[in-house]
Amino acid sequence: MQMFMEKFKEIYDGYMLVLVVFVGLFLLLRDVPLLRKKKLRRDMKIAKVLGYTYIIAGIVLFIIVKMYRG
Repeated sequence: MQMFMEKFKEIYDGYMLVLVVFVGLFLLLRDVPLLRKKKLRRDMKIAKVLGYTYIIAGIVLFIIVKMYRG
């Protein structure tokens, strides 16, 4: 586990946080309205859940990586 966290800490930095949050915002601000316009309700709900998940999980993972002292 410690080896995994060390490697993950190397990979998940500020740039990765920005990228993950950007993907979440793109889903929410671009894809959800397009799917709503095409009346694809189920796909719209999935995109909405994924967008929020990307944003929240990205921030939480960044905090966990910064708090890890291994």
